[in-house]
Amino acid sequence: MNVITIEMATPFQTQLLNVLGSKTKYLAELKKTFARPLIQLAVKAIELEHIEEGVLERISKKYNISEEHVDEYYAAILTILKTHLRLHCHDIKPAEFKQCLEELKLTPDCIEDLSSVIYGPKRSNLLSGLIQSTKFHPQLISCKWRVDITISSNIINRVLQPNIVMEWIFNTGECVIFELSLAKFHQLRHTIATILVELQALERHSTFKAIQSS
Repeated sequence: MNVITIEMATPFQTQLLNVLGSKTKYLAELKKTFARPLIQLAVKAIELEHIEEGVLERISKKYNISEEHVDEYYAAILTILKTHLRLHCHDIKPAEFKQCLEELKLTPDCIEDLSSVIYGPKRSNLLSGLIQSTKFHPQLISCKWRVDITISSNIINRVLQPNIVMEWIFNTGECVIFELSLAKFHQLRHTIATILVELQALERHSTFKAIQSS
């Protein structure tokens, strides 16, 4: 009997493929000689350091690569670093990170350079810079809940209303735990359902479609 093993894509792999899009075709062309200065430039950008004007153009001339390709290489590297940092709460192991980049056909040298940046001493600075540059509110990445019922031997207090314990984890690493009464929990569910319905209606609106395509 043949046994078929199906490997499920990790959240990092799925997210990275989605955000890279067509840029994946350029990854196999990345060489250590010109990838390293692009990685250093991406680190500066994430850390919100000053970047000299025309630096990509100079890299293009130095390594005799078209400006269009240099732009694509840089965008891909920056995307890989930012995607990993945004998903830091998922505790992506170095082996998983490297395997994902191997499947994207990056060279071993480039993979090592990217891994040393992500898991090296600059990691905390990169996370701080990314959070500072992101003007949006923290994103909810995990929501867990459980029913908390107190059992009493007292006949008078035997019938008790259960509470709902919520645990929310945000992409900043913050974990918030709070309690809701059953009534408030149903109110929360209703509010979220209403928002989702309104978002679906908004997505069908011609103005929203025009913004997405622009």
